[in-house]
Parts: sequence; C-alpha cells; structure tokens
Amino acid sequence: MNRVFLFLTVTILSACHQNKPEEPDTMPVAAPSETIQPLTAADDSMQEPHRSRNISWEQVEVFEFSKALINNKVPLFTNRQRLESGIGAADSIVSTQNEDICGSQFDEDFSYFYKEGSTFELCRDSIACEEFVFTTNQILTLGKVSFSRNTTWEDVKKMFPNAVLQAENEGKSDMVTLRDSYSKDSDSSVQLYFENGKLARVVNFIPC
Repeated sequence: MNRVFLFLTVTILSACHQNKPEEPDTMPVAAPSETIQPLTAADDSMQEPHRSRNISWEQVEVFEFSKALINNKVPLFTNRQRLESGIGAADSIVSTQNEDICGSQFDEDFSYFYKEGSTFELCRDSIACEEFVFTTNQILTLGKVSFSRNTTWEDVKKMFPNAVLQAENEGKSDMVTLRDSYSKDSDSSVQLYFENGKLARVVNFIPC
C-alpha cells in the first residue's frame, strides 16, 4: 500500500513540473516613452530668459563729449575765462608738474581745476573736462538731449539702447560705456555713472 501511495505522489509532482510554463530568458523592458524633441528657439529662450546677444563696439552709440555744453552754454572743452564766467572760479587748482599722469588731454604739463566735484585739466589758458559731476543746478546738453542728476537708467536706455544693453549683458547697473567719436580708431570713451538709479557723473575716459 505504501508503495502505491509513493508512486502516485511522484507521478503527480512530475506532472505539475511539466505543466509549469518556462520563464523567458530576457529581462522585462518598460514601455517606450514619448520621443524627446529638440528645443525650439522659443523654448530655448524660455530656459535662459536673460541671455542676450553681445553688442560689438561699432554698434555702441556715440556721445561726443567735446560738444556737450554745461547749462546749454559753456563747452566742456573751452578756455578758462569762458568756463569761470559760466560756473565760477575754481574751488582749487593743483599742479601736476613732474608727476606721471596716465591718460590726459594735453601733452604738456597741466593743472587740475576742481569745481563742485568736477575735474578739468588746465593747460595755460585751455580747459578740458575730465569728469563732470552733476549738481542740483547744472545740466549737460548734447544737441537736443539734456542730462541732469534726475536722468534715470531707463532714460539713458531710450537714448543709447545698444550701450545700455551691453552694460546689462555684462551685469552692470551703475555704468554705461559709450564711444566718444564716430572714428573707429578712437580708443577713448565716455562713461556714465549712476547712483541709486540716477545719473551722477560723466567721465571722459582716456586709456594709458
């Protein structure tokens, strides 16, 4: 009897093993997702909203510093008598004789003529502005455009859009650099400096 029972058990187990489906050799693979499309120009700009094209120096606007007028009457490049009749006598005059000066309007020795924060170079009777600082009662005019201490960054952006865009591309919010001449050979420039979003001073920059 025991032999019969053992024989039946072995037969049943063998049948179960033969009926079990074989497992596949390959690993399960997830269903394919959507095909990824490359970004369009619009999508790419959304990813980098602050990216802007670089502005070449030739595209930067010109500020003809030598033609600007203080209070619409006194040139920044003039003679001492005309300057003093327009803005008053100097607060101080300091000689640069025997000093090594980097970047000047004059080839000869000159003195610094200081007036209410502004700096002029005085050579004999000739005056050339190096830095003009805006005071409450002074403005600069260039053609039909006027600048004062109330001129804002946005105002300048309307006048010189390329120069301001380049400043913003460089991460600046306090200084705009303009060409001082239409000549491509000129390496000097005009720098507009801002304080608290308002124009504070204009610098005639001459590299060494």
